[in-house]
Amino acid sequence: MMTKPRKPTDVQQPQTNDNPCNQRPTDGPESPSCKRQCSCCVYAQWVRPGVSVLFPMGWMSRLMCVNCDAAPGEMRQVSPTFSCPNFRPRPEPPVRLPEPPAPSDDVRYIALTKGKFAIVDAADYEWLSKYKWHLVAPGKLYAGRKEGGKTIYMHREIMQPPPGMMIDHINGNGLDDRRANMRTCTNQQNMRNLRKRCSGSSIYKGVYYDKRRRTWSARICHNGKNIHLGTFPTEIEAARAYDKAARELFGEFACLNFPQEI
Repeated sequence: MMTKPRKPTDVQQPQTNDNPCNQRPTDGPESPSCKRQCSCCVYAQWVRPGVSVLFPMGWMSRLMCVNCDAAPGEMRQVSPTFSCPNFRPRPEPPVRLPEPPAPSDDVRYIALTKGKFAIVDAADYEWLSKYKWHLVAPGKLYAGRKEGGKTIYMHREIMQPPPGMMIDHINGNGLDDRRANMRTCTNQQNMRNLRKRCSGSSIYKGVYYDKRRRTWSARICHNGKNIHLGTFPTEIEAARAYDKAARELFGEFACLNFPQEI
């Protein structure tokens, strides 16, 4: 005797407090390559697993969102299969971001384009979030917006420097726009805090390998002139010589190879 096949029934998944963003996907077109769900959203990024300050007991890979409608401005874990009204399709496969600062009542996040986000003080979040910010990459990553055909940078909007003055990001991250990480400076002071470029014979700033002498040399640029600091048997010794000269010449704006040795 043939039995009539049962019609498939929708199984509703319960919502939990662990994922406050869990909602049924909103209506909208779906494509085979990108569904309307958090795992395909440009604002949600996979954070790599491991032991960290954020999760000292260890944790599995988690999908973290910086633009969840249930928690504006906060970094919140979301379920890969759900979505929220802020969904924007991701043009490329998910990427893994470095660990964000630990959760704090003093820190908020503002979503940018291309899956990036700016870090701001909670006191500045309310008025900054009224604007639509995007990623600006003139060689270094910044948060900006358009107004009257001009680009307004978030860090300058917050600090309001005098004409002709620059804003230096102390930790070198142009998207970390917390006031404690920014300071007003001259263009020359700002250039002194630049990080080492990827190119070159050494991984350290101010160090290069002298092929003719087969030794490591250190040099520093001050007031437009290159100052030779000497030759050294090892790369690390040359890097420490640069740090010593940088502290003497540049003070708090010195970008050091070994800042932990101060």
